[in-house]
Amino acid sequence: MLHVKSCLTIILTLYSLLAGAQDSVQWATRIDEIVAETDPNFKRDKLQKLSRAIADGWDNSEDIEQLGRSHSAFHLLRSDNGKMEIAVLGAVTYTNVFQLDWIVNTNDSVYVFSDELPYNSGREGNEYQYDLHLDGAERYHFRVRRGKQLVLEAHDVLTKCWFEDLHKPMSDDQKEALNQELQERLMKLWEDPAMYENTFPQLKRMKTLLSDDHKVKVCTYNIQKQGFKQVFYGAVILNEGDISIRLLNDESDRIRSPERSSLSNKKWYGAIYLDMIQTENSGKTLYTLLGYRGHDEFMKTRVLDVLQVQNGGRLRFGLPVFKTDRLTRNRIVFQYSAKTTMMMRYDRREKMIVFDNLAPADPMFRNVYQYYGPDFSYNAFKFSKGLWQLKKDIDLRNPKR
Repeated sequence: MLHVKSCLTIILTLYSLLAGAQDSVQWATRIDEIVAETDPNFKRDKLQKLSRAIADGWDNSEDIEQLGRSHSAFHLLRSDNGKMEIAVLGAVTYTNVFQLDWIVNTNDSVYVFSDELPYNSGREGNEYQYDLHLDGAERYHFRVRRGKQLVLEAHDVLTKCWFEDLHKPMSDDQKEALNQELQERLMKLWEDPAMYENTFPQLKRMKTLLSDDHKVKVCTYNIQKQGFKQVFYGAVILNEGDISIRLLNDESDRIRSPERSSLSNKKWYGAIYLDMIQTENSGKTLYTLLGYRGHDEFMKTRVLDVLQVQNGGRLRFGLPVFKTDRLTRNRIVFQYSAKTTMMMRYDRREKMIVFDNLAPADPMFRNVYQYYGPDFSYNAFKFSKGLWQLKKDIDLRNPKR
């Protein structure tokens, strides 16, 4: 009986190795097909499908290592502590564009990321070099170089992976537990003076803004919980000789009149900030923030807020600087239908915040914001005499100053 069990074990092991070998052969053939493909859209699609197939088939690394040995267009990197592996493959798709897919295997989870890198086919020494390095702060750095040029850098791959996990289906308690671990890793990036100027472009789930005077850095992100509830997190990092961090505590649900409220980082009207505008008035610096608050089942929300750094590094969100008709507000909150989109951006040439005018679909829905949407006219806020003053019905082709 023992002999039979041993034979079965050997047969199953051989079958598993053979299946893995077959996978690596099939994957190598598909890489060749991708390289030979001439249509850039088909090539990109095939590359994405192959990357997903490799990720789904990464039960053990034998077949992955076999592919690395058998095909020069595939690279396998392993961290010094053996806790992370990154498989890299790519192809030239569009003119002067190299589509790089990198597959991360860590903590029994696999993630697929994709980036477009510059590629000059007529340039000598155009091969990319890949590096995975674990530093003393336990951060996993993934770098891509072309010659001496650094074309991609992820400062902490594990943090990038955990951001992806936050957007997977799981309970609110599980998200909170993961977010606590994520914030501990983010603190290592935020408190590092060498990282202050970095806006972490590879952490795409978190928006990072750096002020023009390089004194204020704002990082924000969100978690969607049950029932479309959006909760926001982040930090304001100050550079006043030393680096200091102010964590942001979202208290949106407890703020009854956000447009009239003056708040702090401990009581914050949460948002993901997409842009920051620095203005000066009477010797004081204001940082105006263009934010997005996501949506629930019925409405989306955008916000215009303003940040001031006061004595002792105290933060004040919301100041009476938004002048609309005869009213002056601390911040502006736009609410509109979840079925529509709203444009709001800073026009740096005209130095105005331009945005869609919102109106109800029918006059009977006045002040019922789930039925509001753009009406194809535009307004703007222009900074003058210390205030953001409303300009109605502007022509975006030739804005009124």
